Amino acid sequence: MLALTHCTLIDGSGGPPIPDTDVLLDGDAILRVGHGLPLPPGAQALDLTGKFLLPGFIDAHTHLGSSADLKRPPVAGRFVTYDYAQHREQALEWGVTTVRSAGDYMPDVLEVRDLAEQGALRSPRILAAGKVFQADGGHPGFSVYFGDPDILEHVCILVREDTDLEGEVAALARAGADWVKIFLSDDNKMKYPCTVPKLTIPQVERIVRAAHANGLSVMCHVDDATDLEQALTAGVDTIEHVINVATQDHTFAPALLERLADSDTWVAPTMVATKLHDGSIPGAPPVWPALHKAVGQMIQAGVKLGVGCDSGIPFVPYGECVHMEMELLRDAGMSELQAIAAATGGNASMLKRAEQFGTVRPGLAADLVVLGSDPLQDIRNTRDIRLVLRAGQIVFDRLI
Repeated sequence: MLALTHCTLIDGSGGPPIPDTDVLLDGDAILRVGHGLPLPPGAQALDLTGKFLLPGFIDAHTHLGSSADLKRPPVAGRFVTYDYAQHREQALEWGVTTVRSAGDYMPDVLEVRDLAEQGALRSPRILAAGKVFQADGGHPGFSVYFGDPDILEHVCILVREDTDLEGEVAALARAGADWVKIFLSDDNKMKYPCTVPKLTIPQVERIVRAAHANGLSVMCHVDDATDLEQALTAGVDTIEHVINVATQDHTFAPALLERLADSDTWVAPTMVATKLHDGSIPGAPPVWPALHKAVGQMIQAGVKLGVGCDSGIPFVPYGECVHMEMELLRDAGMSELQAIAAATGGNASMLKRAEQFGTVRPGLAADLVVLGSDPLQDIRNTRDIRLVLRAGQIVFDRLI
């Protein structure tokens, strides 16, 4: 039994910090939270005076088998990446204790997820979409993946007019996927301003209905305002991205923002990915100013925003990107406290796991981060990581 004593607690709920707090852990779970808690016999105490205790951060949009530094193929399976070892370690070192894979090799990502849950691997918790639904000839299989046959076989479901969408969703459910991923986009990022085939709205609606009937939620890639409105109308659970590079449709009408805020749909704007890629597409106009403005409008409108980064695509570093995304959300209009809540308790709610992790309260997983500096004074202080616990086990230690 481990007691974390005398910390300032930022519990991930969005509530104010709680000074001089004790958190008692029992195995992989939080047992008690309070002030001046009596220590059970045999409990070890760790004095965190002057330190800040937070829930572990969550990256709600990653690609574990991709290559942020271009040293591997655009996406690869567990054996090429050594069970995603480098990326798992980078995430933990940056305090990221849960990730949601938004498209990786199948069944590899589910196998690694299960090994992580069994404690056989040092890893963040992994939630995973299975193969992604995309139009035959469309994005990403025939744009950024260049039609690679191995990637198409293991990562993509190519949708044609006669595709048994309900059967494909049921197969993902049987395989154990946690989410269903849809690509709703016709932009060809490798050949601007050319377009590629795009799923039809009836196809998207069929996938959403089938996923919900199988107890699965749906995450949907969009590239611009039209895509976002179509995804919202189709009833997806989370919208991934807001404005991506190589797009021009950037106007979000007040009525659309109101609909979005009133819905149960969350948005993971992946600002860091767009910012780092802006200007990289020959001939494409810059989009970062439009994205910054749009996310600010969403914050003002009360849209439910999560923190996902598209980590693993080129130049978006695993783990660190969550801190970059929180900073960009702060710059767009969130307070430091709101940005932290979005990356912890908010993300857990978006992922429908709020009763398992994401906040510091009794009964939830002991996924925790200790900071040496006050992140409410400056969001960049979330990078001052001194200790990381995943399921009650210390996985990163820089306290001394």
